[in-house]
Amino acid sequence: LSPSLNPTFSSFLHPGRPADKLVVMPRQPVVRYGGSAQLNCSLACAGGTVQWKGLDTNLGSITSFPTHSILHVSSAVVAMAGTKVCQGTCHGQHYQQTVYLKVYTLPDTLQLDADPRALEPGQPTSLRCSAQQVYPLTGLVLTWYRGDQALEVEDFKVTETDEELFDIVSTLPVAGKDVVEGVEFRCEVTLSIGQETFTRVASVAASAGAVTEQPVAMATFTGSPWTAVATTESPSTARPVTTTALPPEPSVSTHDPSTALTTTAQDPGSPTARLATTTLPSSGTASPSTEAQGTAADSSVPAAKGTGLSMGTVPACSLQIWSLPPNGTRGRALRIECHARCTGNATVRWLKTPVALSQYREEAAGSSSTLRLDHAEAQHQGHYQCILLGHHTQVVSLQLIVSDDMVSTGPAIAAGTTFSLLGLIVTSVMSRRLWKRFRSQYELS
Repeated sequence: LSPSLNPTFSSFLHPGRPADKLVVMPRQPVVRYGGSAQLNCSLACAGGTVQWKGLDTNLGSITSFPTHSILHVSSAVVAMAGTKVCQGTCHGQHYQQTVYLKVYTLPDTLQLDADPRALEPGQPTSLRCSAQQVYPLTGLVLTWYRGDQALEVEDFKVTETDEELFDIVSTLPVAGKDVVEGVEFRCEVTLSIGQETFTRVASVAASAGAVTEQPVAMATFTGSPWTAVATTESPSTARPVTTTALPPEPSVSTHDPSTALTTTAQDPGSPTARLATTTLPSSGTASPSTEAQGTAADSSVPAAKGTGLSMGTVPACSLQIWSLPPNGTRGRALRIECHARCTGNATVRWLKTPVALSQYREEAAGSSSTLRLDHAEAQHQGHYQCILLGHHTQVVSLQLIVSDDMVSTGPAIAAGTTFSLLGLIVTSVMSRRLWKRFRSQYELS
């Protein structure tokens, strides 16, 4: 028999030794091009050995310990993708696990151009959507939309770069009858790799003046677990605009009364104490001197600032995302809500969830969508994204944390200590009074 056995075969030959004795985490590793990752292979065995093997491990560095071995991947390139092998021994028995490391890259924004540039109602045009340095092509989908309707177009064209990455281009010819005032054309690129899904969107709408274009960039999450940010740019104003997702307002009800207290009793210095909104500009020029007025939970916290609208202009839409409660707890109910506030009808949908949408109970009503969980688990922790369709495209994100149910015993201990002290005081007072009473009776007699 080969000294290197796969876990199932090894377990079959040696009953009582579990197949998962050698564990590799993560099981489906994904790393962004130029980024870094760590693969941890562990063996719960005293006196055992564990080590990453194979020629391709030379593309990374290895740190080994008696019970685990870590493969470090830094400045990831396409050549670093592939199967990684970890082997371990325990009391003379051999184990082996393999994982496939995937490398991906997707630009933060798409390039959307119109020819002629002035997209005027009734005039034919040609739209060109491109993305630079994309990888891999497997799992990559480019879709054109007119409003909410998906359009059939030819496959995008691909050009390979020197870095083994790809530049993609898709062209959409549009007849003059389809170019209507206010109707939006949208290019959406989605990359699915492993359990991750990444989406980029750019849109353009016809107007009597000039083109209004909004490439949407997914912003990196930096705030609290329930503060999310999406960034958009409007070339017509050439100024960045930030949309900050709000937690639920006080009028939003919750099934758990304690949750309402949790969402308001925040430390003034924490990021969750800031409740601020900014608005996206419609087609027109934004006033650089106008700031979106934010609302702070504490006056010591500055309100967020962004590029606002000219005085008297009403924002077309604002998109918000939040969870109730703000942080999930394993085994308890949880809901994640995405809500659009628009002057007219609006449609929102989910771009990204940690697990498949089928694992949630989705409820869509009007311009909002809610994902419900009766029992939240660790796999529900992660990145959520939803998108507003049919208007100037907006995307908001939420990083959700799901933790174990840690019931705080602090208040109970404090209460018990307080009652014990009160009991001692009362007992002391009563004893002293009784002693004085018996003493006076004894002296009288």
